[in-house]
Amino acid sequence: MHIGVTGPRKLTPTQEIKAIEDLKQLLTPDKTLHAGDARGLDALARELAENCKLYRYDAEGWKPWQLQRRSRAMVDALVVVGGTLHAWPNKVCPVGLTVDSWKGSGTWGTVRYAIAKGIAVELHPLTPEAIAPDWLEVRTQQLVLW
Repeated sequence: MHIGVTGPRKLTPTQEIKAIEDLKQLLTPDKTLHAGDARGLDALARELAENCKLYRYDAEGWKPWQLQRRSRAMVDALVVVGGTLHAWPNKVCPVGLTVDSWKGSGTWGTVRYAIAKGIAVELHPLTPEAIAPDWLEVRTQQLVLW
């Protein structure tokens, strides 16, 4: 089973503990991990994936469009293998986020892109305000029906 991960580059100690607990349950030897090259959640997942096959997606630089390109490549790979995206948001989804405009949150942008591509998404909110936006709830209901 293929899983991709997305989340913040900076985690508080409490958020890191929660992410580690979640990742330890997910990253079993039968899984293939798809993760970016960023610090924070990406680095944590790569570190904990010692028994998994790992596909690492490297950004060509640290400009927003380069980071977005890296995340899109990971989601596009998940489409091919029928994977699931696991996301650890730690803030509210920015208003006006679209499939093409991720301004304000790479994590939520990656989730939005995955939903548009038909990928199953599982949220692991790191804060109470990191709730699913309406567009994710609608898509989740559709996925459940099929």
